[in-house]
Amino acid sequence: MSRLACLLLLSALAACQRAPGELRIADGWIREAPADGPMAGYLRLDNGLAEAVRCDGAASPDFGAIEIHRSAVEDGMSRMLRDQVVEAPAGGHALLQPGGYHLMLFRAQRPLRAGDRATITLHCGAHQPRAEFTVRAQP
Repeated sequence: MSRLACLLLLSALAACQRAPGELRIADGWIREAPADGPMAGYLRLDNGLAEAVRCDGAASPDFGAIEIHRSAVEDGMSRMLRDQVVEAPAGGHALLQPGGYHLMLFRAQRPLRAGDRATITLHCGAHQPRAEFTVRAQP
């Protein structure tokens, strides 16, 4: 009986694994900002595809515009640069995190406070992964 139970448990766990060939957004969150200000979005893009992907934009019913940006230090000054694309290698991932690549979210269509959720879709060629992002309070 316990062998059968173990086999069933292993089968169920295998079914929960990410399917090969999938491009998926994980750990999506948005930093809370003052009212009417732009917000920043962060995520991990898991690429289960056999080829690298290039994401060149994003869209959301919750924001009027979204741009890909990168934080960098140039000549001793911290700057935010607008980049056109972020790449995830085949079988790897791309991180959009504070201090690096991130999504700049402009013109929120409704007030968004800590605990609220917003849906964002990345534009990655033929792939359009979508996920809900949770708004987090500023540390």
